Amino acid sequence: MSVAELKNDIHRLVVNTEDESILMNIRTYFGELSAQSDWWDNLSEKQQKSIFVGNEQLDAGRSVLNSEVRSKINILLNK
Repeated sequence: MSVAELKNDIHRLVVNTEDESILMNIRTYFGELSAQSDWWDNLSEKQQKSIFVGNEQLDAGRSVLNSEVRSKINILLNK
């Protein structure tokens, strides 16, 4: 389906509904979508650096399995 066909289909659906709550939800959804920014841009420089360091550690093979971490936590919590 082309972009033009999608727009026509959405337009048809909007025009054919009389349900105000559906129309309000669509308006809200479009507003939220257009206001969203990339989550990366919302991170601080320190958070971005931490992610880069973590990726470098993974690339270097320095990682711990989730099951190992959970096991150690359970030992610490006496579970």
